[in-house]
Amino acid sequence: MVGPERPARRWPRALRALAVLAATLPAAFLVGRALGFWRARLAVGKLLALLPDEGAPDHVRVLPPPADEYAGTLPTTPAETRERLPEQGFSELVRAYFHAYDRDGETVHEVGSFVHRPEGLTGDWQVHVRLFPAPDGSTEVWAHWERNPYVAPLAHLRMEGYDPARGERMAAELIDDLR
Repeated sequence: MVGPERPARRWPRALRALAVLAATLPAAFLVGRALGFWRARLAVGKLLALLPDEGAPDHVRVLPPPADEYAGTLPTTPAETRERLPEQGFSELVRAYFHAYDRDGETVHEVGSFVHRPEGLTGDWQVHVRLFPAPDGSTEVWAHWERNPYVAPLAHLRMEGYDPARGERMAAELIDDLR
Protein backbone atom coordinates (compact mmCIF):
# COMPACT_ATOMS: atom_id res chain seq x y z
CA MET A 1 0.00 0.00 0.00
CA VAL A 2 1.24 3.40 -0.89
CA GLY A 3 0.81 6.03 1.79
CA PRO A 4 -0.49 9.53 1.33
CA GLU A 5 1.72 11.75 -0.76
CA ARG A 6 3.73 14.18 1.30
CA PRO A 7 3.89 17.76 0.10
CA ALA A 8 7.31 18.87 -1.12
CA ARG A 9 9.17 20.91 1.46
CA ARG A 10 9.94 24.42 0.31
CA TRP A 11 12.16 26.93 1.96
CA PRO A 12 10.50 30.19 2.88
CA ARG A 13 11.10 32.90 0.29
CA ALA A 14 13.36 34.96 2.58
CA LEU A 15 15.54 31.94 3.30
CA ARG A 16 15.86 31.16 -0.42
CA ALA A 17 16.84 34.77 -1.11
CA LEU A 18 19.43 34.63 1.66
CA ALA A 19 20.87 31.39 0.23
CA VAL A 20 21.15 32.93 -3.24
CA LEU A 21 22.79 36.02 -1.77
CA ALA A 22 25.24 33.89 0.23
CA ALA A 23 26.17 31.99 -2.92
CA THR A 24 26.53 34.99 -5.23
CA LEU A 25 28.23 37.56 -2.98
CA PRO A 26 31.57 35.75 -2.76
CA ALA A 27 31.59 35.24 -6.53
CA ALA A 28 30.70 38.89 -7.14
CA PHE A 29 33.44 39.97 -4.73
CA LEU A 30 36.05 37.83 -6.51
CA VAL A 31 34.98 39.12 -9.92
CA GLY A 32 35.08 42.68 -8.58
CA ARG A 33 38.59 42.16 -7.23
CA ALA A 34 39.77 40.63 -10.51
CA LEU A 35 38.25 43.27 -12.80
CA GLY A 36 38.48 46.21 -10.41
CA PHE A 37 35.57 47.55 -8.39
CA TRP A 38 36.23 50.93 -9.98
CA ARG A 39 35.03 49.59 -13.34
CA ALA A 40 31.72 48.47 -11.85
CA ARG A 41 31.35 51.78 -10.01
CA LEU A 42 32.14 53.71 -13.20
CA ALA A 43 29.56 51.74 -15.21
CA VAL A 44 26.88 52.20 -12.53
CA GLY A 45 27.75 55.89 -12.17
CA LYS A 46 27.39 56.45 -15.91
CA LEU A 47 24.01 54.69 -15.90
CA LEU A 48 22.79 56.67 -12.89
CA ALA A 49 23.91 59.91 -14.54
CA LEU A 50 21.30 59.26 -17.23
CA LEU A 51 18.46 59.36 -14.69
CA PRO A 52 16.71 62.61 -13.84
CA ASP A 53 17.94 64.08 -10.55
CA GLU A 54 14.56 65.39 -9.46
CA GLY A 55 13.15 63.28 -6.65
CA ALA A 56 16.06 60.82 -6.63
CA PRO A 57 17.77 60.23 -3.26
CA ASP A 58 21.45 61.21 -3.01
CA HIS A 59 22.67 57.60 -2.87
CA VAL A 60 21.44 56.97 -6.45
CA ARG A 61 22.41 60.36 -7.88
CA VAL A 62 25.74 61.27 -9.40
CA LEU A 63 26.96 64.27 -7.44
CA PRO A 64 29.72 66.77 -8.17
CA PRO A 65 32.59 66.52 -5.69
CA PRO A 66 32.61 69.48 -3.29
CA ALA A 67 35.14 72.08 -4.48
CA ASP A 68 36.82 72.23 -1.07
CA GLU A 69 37.73 68.53 -1.34
CA TYR A 70 40.20 69.09 -4.19
CA ALA A 71 43.55 67.93 -2.81
CA GLY A 72 45.80 68.14 -5.87
CA THR A 73 47.16 65.98 -8.67
CA LEU A 74 49.46 63.03 -8.98
CA PRO A 75 51.87 62.74 -11.91
CA THR A 76 50.72 59.15 -12.47
CA THR A 77 47.82 57.88 -14.57
CA PRO A 78 44.65 56.76 -12.79
CA ALA A 79 45.59 53.13 -13.49
CA GLU A 80 49.03 53.60 -11.91
CA THR A 81 47.49 55.48 -9.00
CA ARG A 82 44.95 52.70 -8.34
CA GLU A 83 47.82 50.19 -8.24
CA ARG A 84 49.92 52.38 -5.95
CA LEU A 85 47.38 53.41 -3.31
CA PRO A 86 47.13 49.96 -1.64
CA GLU A 87 50.91 50.06 -1.16
CA GLN A 88 50.37 53.31 0.78
CA GLY A 89 47.74 51.87 3.12
CA PHE A 90 44.57 52.54 1.12
CA SER A 91 41.88 50.05 0.17
CA GLU A 92 39.35 50.31 -2.61
CA LEU A 93 35.98 51.56 -1.45
CA VAL A 94 33.00 50.05 -3.22
CA ARG A 95 30.20 51.55 -1.15
CA ALA A 96 30.26 55.32 -1.65
CA TYR A 97 28.30 58.02 -3.45
CA PHE A 98 29.02 58.37 -7.17
CA HIS A 99 30.74 61.56 -8.30
CA ALA A 100 31.26 63.32 -11.62
CA TYR A 101 31.70 66.90 -12.69
CA ASP A 102 31.58 68.99 -15.83
CA ARG A 103 34.90 70.00 -17.39
CA ASP A 104 34.59 72.12 -20.51
CA GLY A 105 31.23 70.62 -21.44
CA GLU A 106 32.32 67.02 -20.84
CA THR A 107 31.31 64.89 -17.86
CA VAL A 108 34.32 63.58 -15.96
CA HIS A 109 33.46 60.53 -13.86
CA GLU A 110 35.29 59.31 -10.81
CA VAL A 111 37.65 56.43 -11.68
CA GLY A 112 38.58 55.32 -8.20
CA SER A 113 37.36 55.56 -4.61
CA PHE A 114 39.79 54.63 -1.84
CA VAL A 115 39.88 54.86 1.92
CA HIS A 116 42.61 54.86 4.56
CA ARG A 117 41.58 54.02 8.11
CA PRO A 118 44.46 54.83 10.48
CA GLU A 119 43.02 52.55 13.19
CA GLY A 120 41.99 49.75 10.83
CA LEU A 121 38.61 48.54 9.60
CA THR A 122 36.96 49.11 12.98
CA GLY A 123 38.55 52.51 13.62
CA ASP A 124 36.28 55.51 14.09
CA TRP A 125 37.72 57.68 11.30
CA GLN A 126 38.89 57.49 7.71
CA VAL A 127 40.32 59.62 4.94
CA HIS A 128 38.35 59.05 1.74
CA VAL A 129 39.97 59.89 -1.60
CA ARG A 130 38.40 59.95 -5.03
CA LEU A 131 40.33 59.81 -8.28
CA PHE A 132 39.46 61.61 -11.51
CA PRO A 133 41.37 61.56 -14.79
CA ALA A 134 43.09 64.87 -15.56
CA PRO A 135 43.29 66.18 -19.14
CA ASP A 136 47.05 65.56 -19.32
CA GLY A 137 46.74 61.90 -18.24
CA SER A 138 47.63 62.53 -14.60
CA THR A 139 45.23 61.95 -11.70
CA GLU A 140 43.20 64.48 -9.76
CA VAL A 141 42.71 63.59 -6.10
CA TRP A 142 39.77 64.81 -4.03
CA ALA A 143 39.77 64.00 -0.31
CA HIS A 144 37.92 64.41 2.96
CA TRP A 145 38.12 63.17 6.55
CA GLU A 146 34.99 61.51 7.88
CA ARG A 147 33.51 58.98 10.29
CA ASN A 148 33.86 55.33 9.34
CA PRO A 149 30.41 54.22 8.10
CA TYR A 150 30.98 50.67 9.38
CA VAL A 151 31.47 51.95 12.92
CA ALA A 152 29.21 55.00 13.01
CA PRO A 153 26.77 54.80 10.08
CA LEU A 154 24.38 57.52 11.28
CA ALA A 155 27.18 59.91 12.22
CA HIS A 156 28.70 59.25 8.79
CA LEU A 157 25.43 60.05 7.01
CA ARG A 158 24.94 63.17 9.14
CA MET A 159 28.50 64.19 8.18
CA GLU A 160 29.55 64.61 11.81
CA GLY A 161 33.24 65.46 11.85
CA TYR A 162 33.40 65.79 8.05
CA ASP A 163 36.55 67.80 7.29
CA PRO A 164 37.86 68.37 3.74
CA ALA A 165 40.92 70.34 4.94
CA ARG A 166 42.05 67.53 7.21
CA GLY A 167 41.37 65.02 4.42
CA GLU A 168 43.56 67.04 2.07
CA ARG A 169 46.38 67.23 4.66
CA MET A 170 46.21 63.51 5.40
CA ALA A 171 46.10 62.60 1.71
CA ALA A 172 49.23 64.72 1.15
CA GLU A 173 50.97 62.94 4.05
CA LEU A 174 49.96 59.45 2.91
CA ILE A 175 50.27 59.71 -0.88
CA ASP A 176 53.73 60.34 -2.32
CA ASP A 177 53.99 63.05 -5.02
CA LEU A 178 50.56 64.61 -4.36
CA ARG A 179 50.95 68.25 -5.35
